[in-house]
Amino acid sequence: MSNGSIAEATWFGPLVGVAILVLGGVCFWLHSQLRAIKTRWRDLLEGRRGEDIERLLYDHLRSRVELEEQVTRLTQRTAELEAKMLRTKRFVGVVRYDAFEDVAGSQSFALAIYDDLGNGAIVNSLVGRADCRVYCKSLAGGKSDRSLTREELEAMERAQKQDIAKAASG
Repeated sequence: MSNGSIAEATWFGPLVGVAILVLGGVCFWLHSQLRAIKTRWRDLLEGRRGEDIERLLYDHLRSRVELEEQVTRLTQRTAELEAKMLRTKRFVGVVRYDAFEDVAGSQSFALAIYDDLGNGAIVNSLVGRADCRVYCKSLAGGKSDRSLTREELEAMERAQKQDIAKAASG
């Protein structure tokens, strides 16, 4: 061996030693990182309380499908109820009056009952001294096929005002 190769061998050994130490440190750091990743992965898959992420996701998906079905049913039911509400006789107007001069106390009345489409009836009760008469007129689209008295028209107006008041408050 020559002097040059001995000098090269003297600095090459410590350089290889430093490289081994650096590589050992990198390996140790990578090992600790891998252990941390494995621990997080195990926690993710198995859960801290032993639940399985696959099971959790399956349960969540099943719950979501059930909720979507329930929302669909509720939407359909709401549409059905809204359609029924259009035909519900919910607007009512009453006018009490004296039909005859010889009978006081406003015992006669006109009662208007109809739905959102204006379909319903007007009931008119005329109370006299000797008798009581009751008449009924049908309403279709807010109109009657028979002429309406002043009291019957006022009962319809009161029902309309009730409708407007409900809309304003609701």
